[in-house]
Amino acid sequence: MRLFRRQKTVSVPDRYGFGDGDTIEVPARPDAARLFDDADESEHTRLAVGYLNHPDPAVRLAAVQRAPGIATVAVVEELVDRLADDDPAVRAAAVAANWEIHGDSDCERPVLILRDEIRGHTRSWGVPSTEALRLGKDRAVQALGHLVAGAPDDDARARLQAFIDEEVVLPDTVAADPDLVLEFIEKVQRSSEGQVATYEAYRAANRTEALAYLNAHPVTEPFYYLEVETPEGNFGRDIKGIYDL
Repeated sequence: MRLFRRQKTVSVPDRYGFGDGDTIEVPARPDAARLFDDADESEHTRLAVGYLNHPDPAVRLAAVQRAPGIATVAVVEELVDRLADDDPAVRAAAVAANWEIHGDSDCERPVLILRDEIRGHTRSWGVPSTEALRLGKDRAVQALGHLVAGAPDDDARARLQAFIDEEVVLPDTVAADPDLVLEFIEKVQRSSEGQVATYEAYRAANRTEALAYLNAHPVTEPFYYLEVETPEGNFGRDIKGIYDL
């Protein structure tokens, strides 16, 4: 008779350089009530990241509930990801944890993390990068909705929504206007990723005009970009969709 050994550990991506490899090893079947009790405090962040990405939703839920007591940079970023968790109980706990940690700032930090996911890039030293993105636009938009819906009261919800309206570009909230004519600036070609890219640049009075124009003008060719300058920021559209610059 063959005896099958139970899996002792599971591996999750090590995005923060906790070890020499690319993964974090955590117990496959930990005691959810005692996730960190037997670990040195210096190991709590690494374990929290591992448990927040554990395949068992019961473990993820327990980790989310304990996470506000750790709240390091890595744990904060993982808690934002859990706003888009497949398990509704984990999502609800993540909303509560994010508000517990960031309530004094009306969850500005989670919004900025989700903004980068929605816009499709982060900026390091002013250079766009996709390396740190994990959720993608659609899941990030859903996560943002969960965060708003879980605000502790109407005043907090209103402040959060005002911050989102100011900082996050949600093109679907602006109707396309095919009759809108913007001020033309230039059409130029530049080298990009070893290809010749074409840029059409325009100027609009505000963000709403820019998004209305871009929504009405889909781009169907690779390496073709529409860009609109406004006093509220610059926006663009390529074959993948609308983004802010």
